[in-house]
Amino acid sequence: MAELPGGTRGTRDISVCSGPEGHPRAEGGAEPVPADPAASSDRSAGVPAEPAGTVTPIGPAVPAEPAAVVPAEPAVHEMAVVSAADLAEGEAAAWSSTSPPQSMPPPQSMRARLLAGAVCALAMVVVGPLLGLLWAACAPHLDVEAVLAGAMSVFSVQSTVDAYFAMICAVAGVIGGLVTYWRAADAGWPVAVGLGAGGVAGSLLAGEVGRLRRSDAALDSLPPNATDLLRDLADFHVRATGLYLVLPGVALLVLALALWAGGTTFGWPRRRR
Repeated sequence: MAELPGGTRGTRDISVCSGPEGHPRAEGGAEPVPADPAASSDRSAGVPAEPAGTVTPIGPAVPAEPAAVVPAEPAVHEMAVVSAADLAEGEAAAWSSTSPPQSMPPPQSMRARLLAGAVCALAMVVVGPLLGLLWAACAPHLDVEAVLAGAMSVFSVQSTVDAYFAMICAVAGVIGGLVTYWRAADAGWPVAVGLGAGGVAGSLLAGEVGRLRRSDAALDSLPPNATDLLRDLADFHVRATGLYLVLPGVALLVLALALWAGGTTFGWPRRRR
């Protein structure tokens, strides 16, 4: 309590004091009122703060204006669009370079495959008689006089005749397998079936044509009293029946090796790796 002039005692109104004595704790001046929370939000939003020592009036908080959004420059946006377009074109070019070629022919129909297999079988059958004629012309002849004299050379001649037949059929099988791979490998399994069946038939025809070509002349050279054993030894024919499988076996083996070496799977029609 302070004593007023004139001896009266009373209470001094703090609100009317404007000097430093207006606040009992203030020695050098008035204590600043704590900042309003709205003012703090204004500072965080970009509104400049008031100088130190300024008394903030007490009252309703003024809403802060929203910060202005600076639009992106058009040049930067256009550069981003162009970069994205270039990246997409580069990815498309890389994908096209790694993608399989589109120039592969479409798979053939089943009718075309069966026709290709039939052509392969027919070709092997037709070549059989030609192989028989070649075998009859190249195989060694039997010396009938040496046989009548008791020479054992007849047995070596028989093995040589069979060896000639096997060699001729093997060469024909190699050629047939390569030609089949070159012309009809896309036809699938009918080609292999036709090649095998036609090869067996062609081998049988080759042996029969060769026997008819040489057997009659060899038997006619024997004396009339020749025994059946002598006639069988002098007869010109294939004695090892397993040699009839040389032609189809070699042809199929060469075809399989060509398919493997050419990067083709056995799940026909042909597919390049």
